[in-house]
Amino acid sequence: MESSPERACPSCAAPADGQQRWCLECGGELPGPRRPGLRPAVGMATTLAVLVGAASAGGYTVLQEGKQPPPPATTVAQAPPAATAPQTLPPVTQAPAPPTSVPSMPSAPTPPPSSGAGGVATPPSSGSSTGGTNGGSTGSADGSVESEPEDPASTTPEPEPQLALTDIALGAAAVVYAPYAPQNADLGDASRTVDGSTRTVWKAPAAADPAASPQIGVYVDLAGKERIRKLVIDTPTPGMTVEIYGAVNGPPATITDAGWSHLADRSEIEGETTIKLPARPYRYVLVWITAPPTDGARPAISELSLLSMQPE
Repeated sequence: MESSPERACPSCAAPADGQQRWCLECGGELPGPRRPGLRPAVGMATTLAVLVGAASAGGYTVLQEGKQPPPPATTVAQAPPAATAPQTLPPVTQAPAPPTSVPSMPSAPTPPPSSGAGGVATPPSSGSSTGGTNGGSTGSADGSVESEPEDPASTTPEPEPQLALTDIALGAAAVVYAPYAPQNADLGDASRTVDGSTRTVWKAPAAADPAASPQIGVYVDLAGKERIRKLVIDTPTPGMTVEIYGAVNGPPATITDAGWSHLADRSEIEGETTIKLPARPYRYVLVWITAPPTDGARPAISELSLLSMQPE
C-alpha cells in the first residue's frame, strides 16, 4: 500500500503526513489533501451550466420579442379606516328654571401678577376689572359693564371753617408811641396792655401841666395786616379822650404823618369802652390820648383788645 505524499506546513514549512490535519511544530491547521481527477469533473459541470443558461436566455428573448415589458409595480398607500363617530343622543328638552335674584358680592381683589419663565411678570387677564373706592365699573361674566355707586363721602364738599370774634392783640407786640417826648423820659411798659389781665396797668409819664394834652399813646403791632372789627379799651382812669389810628406800614414817625389813617375818636371814655372800626386791613393800631381824665389823673390803660373774625 502506497504512503500518502508528504505535505509542508504553510506557516513554519515543517513536513507533515498526508493524513495529518494539524502541524506538529507550530500547531497550525494544515490544508486538506488534493484529490486527483476532481478538477476536470468540476470544470465540465461548470461549462454545462453556462451553456444551459445561455440557451434558456436566448429562448426567452425569442419568445418575448415584440412584447412590451410589464410596467413596474407601484405601491399605493392606503388611508387608515375612518373612525366611527360616536352615536349622539338627541338633546333632552327641559323647561328653563325661573330667574332668582342673587345678592351682589363685593369684587375680589385682583391677584398680583405671577412671574413666568425667565422672571417675566405675567399681566393679569384682560377680562377682569375692579372698581375703586370712589365708584367705577366691573365686568360681568356675559361681558356687560356694571357701574358701581360712588362713595357719598368723596362727593360731599368740605364744610367751611366757622369764624368767631377773637382778640388778636393778646400776646402781640405793644409799644409806647411818644414822638414828642424827651429821649430820656420813662415811658413805662406797654406790654401790660396785651397780657390778658386788667390787673396790670400801663401809665403815661407825669406831665408838667396836667391839663395839657399828653401827646402820647400805645400801638399794637400785629405782624401782618388784619381786619379789625372792634377795639375794646379797659382803663382805671375813665374820662380821658382818645383817637384811633391805623397804618399798614411803619409805624409812621409822627402823628401827623400821612401813613396814619384816622379811624375813630371818643371823648371821656368809660372804664370799659368798645369802639367799632371799619373792617379794613391794618398792621398797626394806635390809641392816641389827646386829653387827660377830667379829674387830672395820669392817663392809664390796663388792657387793649382787638377783635377780628378768625377761624375757630
